[in-house]
Amino acid sequence: MIDCMEELTITKLDGTKQTVSEINGAYLLDVIDSGPQPATTYEQIAGSDGNVDNGTTFGTRTITAKFYLDAKDYIDYTLAQRETWQALFDHDPYYITWSRMPGIRFLVHIKPFEFASISQMSGTFDIEFEAFKGFGESVGRTDEDPIDMDSEMWQMVGQGFVLDEDLVYTEIHGSSFKIFNAGDITIDPRKHDLTISIQGIGTPILKNLTTGDSFIYKKTLDSGDTLTIDGVYPLLNGAHCGRDTNHGLVTLLPGWNKIQLTGLSNPVSSFGFRFLYK
Repeated sequence: MIDCMEELTITKLDGTKQTVSEINGAYLLDVIDSGPQPATTYEQIAGSDGNVDNGTTFGTRTITAKFYLDAKDYIDYTLAQRETWQALFDHDPYYITWSRMPGIRFLVHIKPFEFASISQMSGTFDIEFEAFKGFGESVGRTDEDPIDMDSEMWQMVGQGFVLDEDLVYTEIHGSSFKIFNAGDITIDPRKHDLTISIQGIGTPILKNLTTGDSFIYKKTLDSGDTLTIDGVYPLLNGAHCGRDTNHGLVTLLPGWNKIQLTGLSNPVSSFGFRFLYK
């Protein structure tokens, strides 16, 4: 039997979890992350030197998990193979995390793999997971999981936290405050999950002074109203209200973002998102 401290956890889209150690006789030996896969496109213009830089995107990255399978006999070995297939193959993508970086997860599809037999009772197998979004994200979400280093949702090292300052994302009272993006990727609601909710009385103007972004709601909020910016969709009490806005969007740069919420009496706001990591 192998004494192995590594662990890989699978989290399905419905929230159910399973660790490799729950598969009878399976041990995780190592996880190898290929890292970001940048792809830059260029445009050539006739009569001009060189190329025009059209920007860089991050393609699918491969995360390889190496396993050892040990059984009591060849029948248990065959059963363990089937249990492994049942646990790992799915029609839908799922999230994986592993013990060295438990606070960051990757949405993946699994590639086909084969078992390499060592004996009738043991073997190895390497799995390639395709992290098709190109980046990882925090397991915790700022409006659902308070940032607490004792929580399994977050990790103290490697997630970019500023530990000497309070990080507040919900029930923010006031018209001037800061939002910290602990990730190393800009949160853009056109591409990423970002939910902002606003309450108060008046006509709200939300600005990120760090980026220059602004969102304006042109009508008046009353007591009890909730204005939500869910990605690119503004909602008043759950009903679409984009025609009553300036169609603006607010992004969040890595690090501190200075936020201003004016036009309201007793303003209260919340920012819900996951930190993104290259």
